[in-house]
Amino acid sequence: SRGRHAEDGGVVSRGGVALSLRRGITATDRLMIGFLLVNTAVVVWHAPVVGAWRWLLLANALTLTLVALLARAPVTGLVAFIGGGYGVLLSIVYYTQLGVIALDTAHVYDALVQRWEAAVFGGQVSVTWNQRVPSLVLSWIMHFCYGSYYWIVTGTGLWLYFRTPREAYERGMFLITLAFYTCYLIFAFLPVTGPREFFGDATGPIATVLPARFVHRVLELGSAWGTAFPSSHVAASWMAVMASWRDARRLALVLAPVSFGLALGTVYGQIHYGVDAIAGAILAVALFAVGDRVRNALRPAAPW
Repeated sequence: SRGRHAEDGGVVSRGGVALSLRRGITATDRLMIGFLLVNTAVVVWHAPVVGAWRWLLLANALTLTLVALLARAPVTGLVAFIGGGYGVLLSIVYYTQLGVIALDTAHVYDALVQRWEAAVFGGQVSVTWNQRVPSLVLSWIMHFCYGSYYWIVTGTGLWLYFRTPREAYERGMFLITLAFYTCYLIFAFLPVTGPREFFGDATGPIATVLPARFVHRVLELGSAWGTAFPSSHVAASWMAVMASWRDARRLALVLAPVSFGLALGTVYGQIHYGVDAIAGAILAVALFAVGDRVRNALRPAAPW
């Protein structure tokens, strides 16, 4: 009955008196709190070499404050929208934060991942693929798909919120949040810069097409150092497809080929190692398989 009241505006009548329902703590909140605890420990551990550690802890404190405020907020459409999607909205903050930590500690595991790459592909496929197949058409498609990452994730959230029941939106956003922050926990302990940072940007005619120039510009403005393995772009976009399959199948059918092209484009565009993309895809499938059980386990047994 609590969910029905929430969809009706968060007001329930008791003895003729209108009472406002609190949103309470959700599975997404508990997921974010768990990440914040681990992240805070990582920041404190690296504080002697991370100059901005106070700002990073402040960001964690502000996120925790947001969680507390949302829990006490009345159930409205806006609160439901922010409460379901704030983890995805804040993903850029923690993506950047992990890049700051990796850059200041200057300890990355690219040599290890390059050995995995050679074992799987017989060489550094992220460097050799675009050189062996220098197709302007292929480059256009691959970089377009990669650049579509931003609307795949945000578009899925907006579609689920406006076109599906509230439960579908909250479940879908939880799954995408789970994909992001699982990747981020791996980044915290296994920072990898990726081929773009290690070998440089792809060059030649394939880098001159409009989508490639757009992607490179975005990466120059916002790419975080040490956040390559597994590819969070692949994990989050594939999770968006799978999360929307149950409740927005037409959307999923549109996003699926683009997300597949995104995974290939990360490698063709020399942005990720091949094993980064494979690991991101495997992680998304594995998390989706257990996502509902994780969400149910994190849900409070009674209203908070």
